[in-house]
Amino acid sequence: MAEASTQHDDNNETKSRRDFLLLIPLALFASMAATIAAAAFRYLRPTRIFGEAVWTDIGPLSQFTGARPIMRSLETERAAGWANMVEEHFVFVLPDKNYQVLSAACPHEGCNVIWRDEDRNFFCPCHDSSFAADGSRLSGPARRGLDPLPSQTENGTLKVKYQSFVNNTSERVVRG
Repeated sequence: MAEASTQHDDNNETKSRRDFLLLIPLALFASMAATIAAAAFRYLRPTRIFGEAVWTDIGPLSQFTGARPIMRSLETERAAGWANMVEEHFVFVLPDKNYQVLSAACPHEGCNVIWRDEDRNFFCPCHDSSFAADGSRLSGPARRGLDPLPSQTENGTLKVKYQSFVNNTSERVVRG
């Protein structure tokens, strides 16, 4: 009887070892599947469908004086699928036009325009478009003037809501 009990214990111990050895590959498979699922969730889901523009500080109003446009750079964050990208954009502040802010991107192909003091106009070096001091179109292949951006002053600081527009159209269409 003691011999049968010992044999029964040996069988239980062997079965227990086999069950444990079967669990190891299952646990490895489950952990790999969980890792892949977590990575897929993180990288395949967009963080935002449509990123709404936010107000960005350009600087104190005391920096924007005079009659000529003042160029400033600003950084915006844009959601691109699963990643957030930081982009640098250039804008011109028109102090003599009640701090109006214009995008420095040419509406033709998106090159950055420059201000020419001698001609008192904006000029696109890529395709020779010219724009008046208020941003309106003068000549060249651009179909519209420079794009004005929403701006506001708060506690003595000029803020802008940067937006990108569709290039090479006569209407201003905000990119979604």
